[in-house]
Amino acid sequence: MIKNKSFLVLIALSFLEVFDFLVIIGQKERNLEEANEILDKYPLIDGHNDLPHMIRTNFENQFDQFDLNDMKESLKKLNKSNIITHTDIKRMKEGKLRGQFWAIYASCESNAKDAIRRHLEQIDVVYRYIEQYSDFFKLVTKSEDIMKAFKEKKFISLLGLESGHAIDSSLAILRMFYALGVRYMTLTHNCNVPWATNNLVDRLSNASAYGGLTQFGRKVIREMNRLGMMVDLSHVSHQTMLDALEESKAPVIFSHSSVYALCNHTRNVRDDVLLKLKENNGIIMINLYNGFIKPNNEIPTMDDIIAHFNYVKNLIGVDYIGIGADFDGVSSTPPDVEDVSKYPELFAALRENKWTEKELAQIASQNIIRVLTDNEIYAKSQEHLEPIDDIIDQKDLGDLYSECRTSF
Repeated sequence: MIKNKSFLVLIALSFLEVFDFLVIIGQKERNLEEANEILDKYPLIDGHNDLPHMIRTNFENQFDQFDLNDMKESLKKLNKSNIITHTDIKRMKEGKLRGQFWAIYASCESNAKDAIRRHLEQIDVVYRYIEQYSDFFKLVTKSEDIMKAFKEKKFISLLGLESGHAIDSSLAILRMFYALGVRYMTLTHNCNVPWATNNLVDRLSNASAYGGLTQFGRKVIREMNRLGMMVDLSHVSHQTMLDALEESKAPVIFSHSSVYALCNHTRNVRDDVLLKLKENNGIIMINLYNGFIKPNNEIPTMDDIIAHFNYVKNLIGVDYIGIGADFDGVSSTPPDVEDVSKYPELFAALRENKWTEKELAQIASQNIIRVLTDNEIYAKSQEHLEPIDDIIDQKDLGDLYSECRTSF
């Protein structure tokens, strides 16, 4: 009799375990359904994607060598199946990605050499695929046109200039990039420019000796504000972050950075800067690169990713959060969000963490639209000002930058 009772208890416990498991599975399915519904309702606009650079690196910008509908298949045809690719039209549709700031990038090896040429060529790449796949993409340069494009069921394509060395310390070239449609500029990549320091100096014991923005660097910020071009502080040093936040009269962005307190990489953002970002009314767009989510080469779980979103939300609020995954610009991504097809899973996990529809709409696009709009409004208030004509002091350029110049 006792044995029979024990057997019945075991059966009952097993049944409860199965029931609990089914409840969990059911809830996860509901969260994913809700995430998909939210992403159908509100455009998801990612802050940073390096597809143009991926095309340059693997296809030498030759458009007859790839089909943007399926980049995996394009690489396979060239016997490059081992190359990681995160982005194509097929996966953008699967992931309900509706908009993207395309990164216009050339590596630091081009600094003080052919940076301008290489960045212009990458703008040409974006223009060309927008034209070639015009049934899908639409170039957008104004915040007011974002929702129009979304309602037209077009993919919202914006331009972000990732490297400050692209302008060769010239405000005139900055203005030309704006005229070409660039709506943010990252002040540095992982190399200094004559007017700003990058994040790698923060790894040095005497980091403070390198400073942040120079006086000319502050003029770059002022001219960006006058134009309505967002100031992007991903990649810059801690001191450059603080200087830019002090100088900028318009909201700034971190187009692809995560939280330093959770992963102490110099590319991430410290708490003191996050608090100033709130005062500035700017935005941090969370990066999904493994090395910025989890330290020591650990592979991040979905919980690790969500922790970065929750941390910023708890510290400064949801109004200052977006997503800048850095797809096609990084070597490793979390298994749960491996490419652009997995955004619904990310939003489902946030939903599981009690994020509301309103909050998810904000981080999907409403926050970044607000920041872009605020930059446009500030620029409108400065229309009475003439462009800044100042030339960088030749002493600040140094030999590296001066040797390739024939004039100021």
